Amino acid sequence: MKDGMFVFDATVHCQDFTDRQIRPEDDGRHVRALRDQLGEFTALTATRGPSVESSFPELPDLDWANRKLFEESVTDLAMSCTVPLYSHWQMGLGSPEVSHALAASNPSRILFTGGVDPAWQGLDAALEEMERQVTEWGAVSMKFYQYQGRDKHWRADDRELAYPLWEKAVELGIKMVQFHKGFPLGIMPVEAFRPNDIQLAALDFPELNFGIHHLGDPYVDETISIAARFPNVYLILPLWFNQYFLQPWKMLHRLGEVLLQVGSKRICYGSEAFIWPTIQPYIDAWADMTMPDELQDRYGYPEITREIKERVFGINFAEGLGIDLEAKKRELGLI
Repeated sequence: MKDGMFVFDATVHCQDFTDRQIRPEDDGRHVRALRDQLGEFTALTATRGPSVESSFPELPDLDWANRKLFEESVTDLAMSCTVPLYSHWQMGLGSPEVSHALAASNPSRILFTGGVDPAWQGLDAALEEMERQVTEWGAVSMKFYQYQGRDKHWRADDRELAYPLWEKAVELGIKMVQFHKGFPLGIMPVEAFRPNDIQLAALDFPELNFGIHHLGDPYVDETISIAARFPNVYLILPLWFNQYFLQPWKMLHRLGEVLLQVGSKRICYGSEAFIWPTIQPYIDAWADMTMPDELQDRYGYPEITREIKERVFGINFAEGLGIDLEAKKRELGLI
């Protein structure tokens, strides 16, 4: 815990960016472009923020990953997230197999988010795989990456392809489904990752929560607008934290707009480990963060209170997932 606040990291990945991931029929442009772009970006953030020494772009060792999370930071609970991107990655960028392996290495402290793709796998196969990941591997959520290629992409509000996924999620007892939005993971059209398709899905499935990652950047205004109007939309903030050290004023503006328009009860902390493996500075930064008086005076942004910090650190994500946080604290011996 950090100063008595429970820290639930919503976004931890086991990802393999190496050339062995390139599909035999592929020229490797997407894999190499993403690896190069992320390598340059992490190096840039390290000029003013935490070190990025890591095994990137290799798949992280599980013992190393647990040490980074639970010995070198005060993280209490983490979510191992699948990234079901298969079009150019042989096993998927963050395959459910390796994501589950991380969760299984420390089941009391790492939860598992599965992932499928109905356009790539076919709807029936995706539904079967969803059920398998929940019943056999204990997935508590699902994460989606909705563009595999020009002829394999889908929208969250597609009644034929997507709504059966949301019906299956409700049937399986899943409380939250999550989406990569904004930044494309490869040479792909950015407009494929606009968050607008979440709106009707959230309207038609009020019993299900919809998590949007990365504030949908560059569609930040649309993302905030959607979350402000749909009470079952959550904003999960990996990349916001990683960019904070590099661009603090810009990130504070974004956070201020979220707090002003959405409120503090559906914002969730995420570190984006293990691309950025030095986790504790992000925890410390959020625990110590204040909203500058200048931004409060000019834009009406609220103060960042301890109550807000505690909610973002863990309460919100736990509520969105339907997790009894007090029971989890007792299980971990924290109360």
